[in-house]
Amino acid sequence: MPIKVFIGLWSVVLSVYICTLVLSRPVPLLYLIIGSLTGLVVWVFFEYVMHRFLFHLRLRSRLGQSFLFIMHGNHHVSPRDRYRNLMPAVVSVPLAVGLYYLYCTIMGPLFGRPFFLGFLCGYVLYDGWHYATHQYCFSNRILKSVQRHHLQHHYYDPDSNYGVTCPWIDRIFGTTCKITRKR
Repeated sequence: MPIKVFIGLWSVVLSVYICTLVLSRPVPLLYLIIGSLTGLVVWVFFEYVMHRFLFHLRLRSRLGQSFLFIMHGNHHVSPRDRYRNLMPAVVSVPLAVGLYYLYCTIMGPLFGRPFFLGFLCGYVLYDGWHYATHQYCFSNRILKSVQRHHLQHHYYDPDSNYGVTCPWIDRIFGTTCKITRKR
């Protein structure tokens, strides 16, 4: 998906969703703050688990291998291809809708709706950062360090550095790349 489409789509979705949380079907401020922060924290762990255990799953069946290649493997073949750095809307939008209903069902709408906002913001930040990691060069020391962490996953060891937005999560789970050479 082109970056302009990604930015346009998710800007509209998030803007409309925030308006519903604040204006049309308001959620109390405390629920909004706690739910959103909780959703954002859960996203960080979800990102790690998905990347490590689903996207890098080793399947034996041809169908399974093909599915994973389309979902993530093609990105490892061409990590600088700007059309393979973002999750296609045909996947992310239906998944978001399903997760919205799941969270509202499990937590109830009062907490599930703001939780989903934090989770969705985490996803949008993740996908945008993932794109930037592969397409831009950063001069800021912190951004460059986080970028290097992810690029080591691609160019040195695909079985490490699964945390794209939060490198510290690999330290927690012992999956930090052992290669320390800087590019």
